[in-house]
Amino acid sequence: MGKPEQRKPFVAKVVVAIDFGTHGSGFAWATVQDLQDLSEHRRIAYQTFKEERGISYPKDLTSVLVDVHGDAKAFGYEADKLWQVENSRNNPNGYGYATRFKMALRADAPPADVPRFVGNLAEADDPSSVVPALIAAYLRHLYTTALKDIEATNYGGLGFSADDIRWCITVPAIWKDHEKQVMRDAAAAAGIPADEERLLLVGEPEAAAVYCALTPGTLLETNRPEGRLDVGTDGSRFMVVDCGGGTVDITSYQIRPEGVGDDRLAEIGIADGGRLGSAYINRHFVTEVLAKRFGAEELEKLLVSRPREIAALEDHWERSKVGLTSETGADGSPTFTLPCTLDVHGRLWEALSPPVKERLTELAYGEPYQIVITPDEIVDLHETVVGPILETIEEQRRIVIDNGPRTGVDQIVLVGGFSRSTYLRDRVAQRFGGKVKVVMPRDPASAVLGGAVHFAYDPAVIWGRRSKYTYGYECSMPFRKGIDPDDKHFHNELGEEMCSDRFSVVVERGAQVTVGETRNREMRVPSTEVRFELGLFATYSDDPQYTTEAGCERIGTVTADMSGSVGTRMDKRKLDIYYAFGGTEIAVETQDRQGGVRRKATIEFSELYGRRGRKGG
Repeated sequence: MGKPEQRKPFVAKVVVAIDFGTHGSGFAWATVQDLQDLSEHRRIAYQTFKEERGISYPKDLTSVLVDVHGDAKAFGYEADKLWQVENSRNNPNGYGYATRFKMALRADAPPADVPRFVGNLAEADDPSSVVPALIAAYLRHLYTTALKDIEATNYGGLGFSADDIRWCITVPAIWKDHEKQVMRDAAAAAGIPADEERLLLVGEPEAAAVYCALTPGTLLETNRPEGRLDVGTDGSRFMVVDCGGGTVDITSYQIRPEGVGDDRLAEIGIADGGRLGSAYINRHFVTEVLAKRFGAEELEKLLVSRPREIAALEDHWERSKVGLTSETGADGSPTFTLPCTLDVHGRLWEALSPPVKERLTELAYGEPYQIVITPDEIVDLHETVVGPILETIEEQRRIVIDNGPRTGVDQIVLVGGFSRSTYLRDRVAQRFGGKVKVVMPRDPASAVLGGAVHFAYDPAVIWGRRSKYTYGYECSMPFRKGIDPDDKHFHNELGEEMCSDRFSVVVERGAQVTVGETRNREMRVPSTEVRFELGLFATYSDDPQYTTEAGCERIGTVTADMSGSVGTRMDKRKLDIYYAFGGTEIAVETQDRQGGVRRKATIEFSELYGRRGRKGG
C-alpha cells in the first residue's frame, strides 16, 4: 500500500480565530507556547470594536459599504455610519450597503429573508450573487486588522509574521459542505492560507462547547448563582444552544467518555437547528407588525417606494429590542409590561395614506410620527422564533437520551448574542429548568470566538463527532434478479451482470466517528479510465440502496488519477479510497493500487446539496 505524500508539518506560533456571524463578526488570538498549553492558563486577546453602557463588544457589525464599482469602501460600524449619512442625503455617491448577507449564501434563501441589500446592491438583478465577494472582502478586512494587531503587540519581544499563524473560522453547524467550501474559498480570496494545516473550520456550537467546558457560567434559576458545567465527572454531558443573529445551532457533547483523556469532548447529538436567530424577529416585525399597521398592500408598495425608510424603521426596532427586559408573569411565564415606541421617518410618514396616519396616531395616544408596539405584540414577535427553538431543544434531548447513560445531571448551555435576551433565557429556564441545569457563560457573545481560539490551539480537544447523514458513494454492484430494477441492469467489460446507481454506505447517520479515523473502500475501475470521477452522496435514510432514490443527494465529486494503470484489465485494476468523516469537513484520499501513490482527492461540492429537506424530501 502506498503512503500519503509527506511534507514538513506546519508548526503554529500564533492561532487566530475569526467568528464570522450574521449580525456581528470579530477575531481573537493567542500565542502558542509552553506556558499556555494548559487551557486554564491560556490568555486570549480579544479585539474590542464597540463599547456601550460599560459593555465592550468583541465584534464589529457584519456590514459592508461598496462604491459604484462594487469595491468595498468601509466595514462594520463605520460602514453603517457612512451609509446613514448617504441615506439621509438620498445616496448622492451611488453607494451600496449590505448587512446580514451571510444568510444569503445559499441560493435557496427565500426573497423575504433577513439579508439586506440597499443602494446600488439592491438594484442588481440578483443581489445574492455578490455574497461570496462580500464575504471575501469582509474576511480580508478582519485578516489585515488581525495581522496589524498581532504585529503591533510584539508579544514578549518575539515578532510574529503571517507565516507563523494558524487560522480558524467558525461556521454554523447546519451548513452543508458546499457552504463550508465557499467559506474556505472566500478565505483564500482574502489572503488567508487555505490549506488544511493553516486554516481550520469549526462548528459554532462545537467552539462554544469547548469554551463552556473551560469557563464558569451563570445558572439560569431564580437566584442565579455562579455555577460551572460538570466537566469533572466521567460521562457527564451537556447540550449547547448557540443563538445567533441568523441561525440557532444545537448539538450535545459528553465529557471524557471511556478511553478518552482529559478535556476531550465527544459529540453525542446530531447537529440540529435552523434559521431561528434574532434577525428573524426583525423580519416578523416587518411582515406582521408593519403589515398590521400599514395594511399588507400598502406595506408592499412602501417596500418598493421607501425601502430605505422601512429599513431605518427596522433598525430602530432592533436597537429597541436589544434593550427590552422581560419580567415573570403570574403564571411563571416571562412577559413584557411596557410598550415599545418607534419614531417614523418624515419621508415615510408623508408617504402613508391619511387613514393609516390616523390609525397610527390613535394607537400612539395622539402622537403622530410614531408606532407603538404593545407588550403582547412584543411577546408574539419573540415567540415566532423562541417557540421553535424550544421544540428543537426538546428534539435534541430525545436524541441524547437515546444515546446512552449519563453521569450527574443533564446540562444546557446558552451561548451567542441572542442568548442575552432575557425573554429567551427565561423561557428556556421555565421549560427545562426542572429537568436539567441551564447555564449561560459570563459573556455568551464571546463563547464561540473564545472556543474557536482554544480549538485552533488544540484541535484534538474534540474527540469524535456524530454523522448528520448517511454518507456513501455511487458504484456498480452485482445485479440481483427480482430485486434490482431492470433499467439499472447492464454488462461490464468483463461480461458480468451489474446494477448501476448503487449506494455504497461508508458511514451511517448518527454513527460516532473518531477524529482521525479513516474508513477504507476499494473499487474496480474500467481499463480505459484516466481520470475517474466518483460521486459522493448523502441521505437521511439509514439503509439507502440506490443513489437515485428519494432523499439521496449528490454532495460532490471526487476525481482520482488512474493514469498509472491505463490498459490494465478491470478485474486487476483497483482504486483504494480513504474517507475521513470525523473532522469538520469531509476528507478523501485516493490511490491507484498499481501506481502506488496516495493522493489527497479534490472534491467539488454540489451547490444543490441540502435543498431537498429532511428524510424522504
